[in-house]
Formats: sequence, structure tokens, C-alpha cells
Amino acid sequence: MKNYKSIFILSPTLIIITLIISFAFEGTIGHVSSINVTGSAKRDFTADIIVWQSNFSTKNMVLSDAYKKLDMDRQLIAEYLIQNNIPTEDAIFSSISISKQYDYKRDDDGIRYEEFSGYLLSQNLKIESNSVLEIEDLSRDITTLIDSGIEIQSQSPYYFYSKLSDLKIDMIAEATHDARERAEKISDNANATLGKLTYAQMGVFQIIAKNSTENYSWGGTHNKTSKHKTATVTMRLNYDI
Repeated sequence: MKNYKSIFILSPTLIIITLIISFAFEGTIGHVSSINVTGSAKRDFTADIIVWQSNFSTKNMVLSDAYKKLDMDRQLIAEYLIQNNIPTEDAIFSSISISKQYDYKRDDDGIRYEEFSGYLLSQNLKIESNSVLEIEDLSRDITTLIDSGIEIQSQSPYYFYSKLSDLKIDMIAEATHDARERAEKISDNANATLGKLTYAQMGVFQIIAKNSTENYSWGGTHNKTSKHKTATVTMRLNYDI
């Protein structure tokens, strides 16, 4: 009998608690006054600026002879660029770097010593141009220069887009429009009226190689090694309802 009495007393208590929770939940729903939405924009584009760098060098026991050889190499490279329709103003030759080279040897007693082996002179070439295809071909095939006796090393080119600022503005507008449409659909389906915009936050731009598996980063990714790229951006909006 005591057990039945406990159940009888407890049941009304559970009913009261359930009613309190229900009223609290309904009160929370009734006081929802805003909605958060996130819109996005995605755009594929092709770079129209290429930056290519290379380094050429020569080594000689006589410094003046090394200078003459490097100067001759530079003239041959300049002529090669002209032959390949690369504007001379797009090519920048850096200052000459000079270093003394030594070989490490050991004498008959096994004592290690340095022996001067010549002067190493090197110079960098940087080309920034809108002639993307021509520079691409040049960076991949420098056999002609090597066959001319030039010790040249080519780096992989970097790709950039001259209208990136305009692209970003267009994508921000597109992402904002997308977020607005999402908010309108949510409010319509919830029988609510969309009010004024109270908050807007732009996400970071992410630029990756097109059709790649590159990861996004919190600070924003900017791919420089691919000519074909994909840009994405998000906009987070808050509206009164």
C-alpha cells in the first residue's frame, strides 16, 4: 500500500513539471525575433598574369673572365626573350651575386684544408607578364639556352589575376543575394515576415586550384601555382523577423 501511495503522489508532480517545461518551450519559440543565414558564391577564373624566375651562373678562376661570361649569357638570354616575343620591359635582371668557392681536401698527413676553386657569379631573372602562354612554354623548355652553354635553372611559374578586386566585389554581392534568398524562404515557410538586416559578416576568400583537393584555411587560401583557379566566399546575415 505504501508503494502505491508513492506512485499516486508522484504522478501529479510529473504532470506539473511537464506543463512547466511545455510552457517554457512555447515561450521560447514565441520570442524568436531574428534569423541567421549564410550565403555563398563560387567562381572559376583563369589567371592573366604569370611570374617566372630563373637563375643563371658561371664559375671561373679569374673574376674578370667570370664577369665577361655572365655578361655574355645575359645578352644571349635577352635575345632569346625577344625571339620568343617577350617584351624586354617584362624582364628584370637582378644585381650580380659573387662568392668565392673552395674545395675541401686533405694533405698527405690527413690534415684537412681549403683550396680556392674559383669565383661563382650568379644572377636572377624575373619575368612578370600578361603573355601567359609564351612564358609557360619558356619556363618548360630552356634547352636552347642550355645548349648555348648557359647554366640556367628554371623555377615553376606563379599565376595571378589582374581583376581580382573586381571579382571579389561581385562575389560578395552574389553571396549576399544568396543569403537574402535563403532568409526569405525560411521566413515564408515559417509564416513570418522578414525584417531589417541587423548584422552582416563576410567570410574569408578561398582561392584554390580548379578541380583540386586543396584544403581551405581559417586565414584564407590563395593558390599561386595553378593557372585555372576557383574562388569561394561566404556572407553571414542576421535579420529581424
